[in-house]
Amino acid sequence: MNSTRKIIGGFLGQFALVASLVLAPISPAAAATDKLPDLRMAHPTNIYLEKTSSGRRLLRFDSIVVNVGTGAFEAAGSAKVADEMTTIQQRIYNTEGGFRDQSISGTRMYWGRDGHNHWHLRDLETYSLNRLDNGAQVGTGAKHGFCFFDNVAHRTDLPNAPRTAQYQGCGNFGDSSVVMGLSVGWGDLYGASLPDQFIDITNLKAGRYRLHATADEQKWFVEQNNTNNHTWVDLQIKGNSVTVTQKGPGA
Repeated sequence: MNSTRKIIGGFLGQFALVASLVLAPISPAAAATDKLPDLRMAHPTNIYLEKTSSGRRLLRFDSIVVNVGTGAFEAAGSAKVADEMTTIQQRIYNTEGGFRDQSISGTRMYWGRDGHNHWHLRDLETYSLNRLDNGAQVGTGAKHGFCFFDNVAHRTDLPNAPRTAQYQGCGNFGDSSVVMGLSVGWGDLYGASLPDQFIDITNLKAGRYRLHATADEQKWFVEQNNTNNHTWVDLQIKGNSVTVTQKGPGA
């Protein structure tokens, strides 16, 4: 009798174990999350005044836009018509290796005819110069078209930052689609001597001014943080000389 009870008890115990495994709720897999870029501007450097043969005075400077987020910043243009890509999308990668495409409106991707012969995204960066005493704007950047890719290793210690450049150009005129991008930890340099990389200050009086540089000022693109895209430096301008006197937060 005791052995019969043991057999029945053992059977019931095994049945209960199997039932509990079958009926136990299955925990859902963690949903994939976006790995978003985070655009920031390094402080403008190599700031100097150029006096042209026609008498213009140009405030020239280097600028670097950087990506310090957890994912790549990637803009793709397609549906080419003449010298313009009529469709622009931001590709956003996720933690599971997938991605989604976000339609972008408000900006343009077009073929640049400034001697660089590549595609440009309009107003990815914007520059302005303001008086320090009353904040009045006295000038804006002449440059509007930007081709951006990995050419400055800025913070390769960041998680997800590749050791080598992943984005290396902005396409050719014959391309039917174009991808521009910045990897995590990488930046794109626009040198002071490049076409339109200046603010015209021909009629500006000597004084103290603030030079502003902003990435994605219109907030077209999806980012981790779009409140940290701006930096500035204070300048003392006198004659043909310019001196940096103070700097704001930078990348």
